[in-house]
Amino acid sequence: MRKEIWPKNNSDVCVRCATCMAVCPVARVTPLFPGPKQAGPGAERFRRSGEPSVDDWINLCIGCHLCDMVCSSGVPISELNLIAKAKYLDEKGRPFRDWLLTHSSLFGSLGSFFSPIVNRLLRNPMIKWFLDTFLKIEKRREIPGYQFPTFRQWFRKHPPKGGKKIAYFYGCYTNTNEVDVGRATVQVLEANDFEVILPAQKCCGIPMLGNGDFKGARKSGLWNVPSFLQTIRSGSDIVFSSTSCGYMIKYEYSHLLSIPGAEEAALHMFDLFDFLRSLKEAKRLQTHFKNLSLRVAYFAPCHLRAMNIGLPVLEILRLIPGLQVDHISADCCGLGGTFGFKKEKYEISEEIGKDLSEAVDRLKPEIVLTDCEGCRMQI
Repeated sequence: MRKEIWPKNNSDVCVRCATCMAVCPVARVTPLFPGPKQAGPGAERFRRSGEPSVDDWINLCIGCHLCDMVCSSGVPISELNLIAKAKYLDEKGRPFRDWLLTHSSLFGSLGSFFSPIVNRLLRNPMIKWFLDTFLKIEKRREIPGYQFPTFRQWFRKHPPKGGKKIAYFYGCYTNTNEVDVGRATVQVLEANDFEVILPAQKCCGIPMLGNGDFKGARKSGLWNVPSFLQTIRSGSDIVFSSTSCGYMIKYEYSHLLSIPGAEEAALHMFDLFDFLRSLKEAKRLQTHFKNLSLRVAYFAPCHLRAMNIGLPVLEILRLIPGLQVDHISADCCGLGGTFGFKKEKYEISEEIGKDLSEAVDRLKPEIVLTDCEGCRMQI
């Protein structure tokens, strides 16, 4: 991973202003995490190649990237934390629990096929007790249920529409747990005269990267990128509906994992609502919306903010007549992917999410909207 050198060599440009400390959601709720300034550039000055890692608290970094967004010196704090986390876990070992949480895509199709049985088991108090006691997966955390058929199975039977081809990276969760998100994405793109195609794809690898498994994450990227490039070079751009998957593919594949061809692929991959906004700016977006008398609140996920593309969802939703859209002013939702499922981190996850919960209570919307499946789980 050649690009690890850059963040390590640039840790000393930190001016110790502590702005990152003010926005860190984890440091705000627990003294167990020293915060991004100390965990990132501060600790990096004392990390030496060949010496054992002592950063046990590095596992408390939730990976929200808020520190990166406010750093006036451009220190890649979250990347420093990920590299340190990977080193620590390489030395200390990873529990089976973490492997299970980061490889859920391997048994997603099975869960979907047997969804009536699996969903009942996941809600069973005895199963929850077992997961909590022996695997340290918090019993109070609701494990999302599966849906059948999968999105990909639904799409195979969906008659193709004519028009310019656009490819869709739907991701694991949409495929087996939120099929309606995939269906809605296809319907919106088709309404704008596109024919949707599905490139060959696997899990983007962000659960593995977030748990310090660079090798596993890179393996996913090495499989996905050639497939993306084949699609792109045939003339199709790619959209994604998951901001977490999108951030992983557009930024981490090249920045941290040095996947060959990742930078070229990133130029042709777009957040769904960013893509719709570009259609609007080109006066090509179909805006014959029906009146929708509804009050909703929108929460922008961390990974969307990290992409620095603004809030395209708000721009599109506010085109719908009758729809009142409030923007929820809150930081990280607190789930952090697999972070909030771990027994030892559950209380921290819930405490972080209180700001968001209180903001929703103040606004009293009929529906809460967000781009990220993790945020939807937490909300």
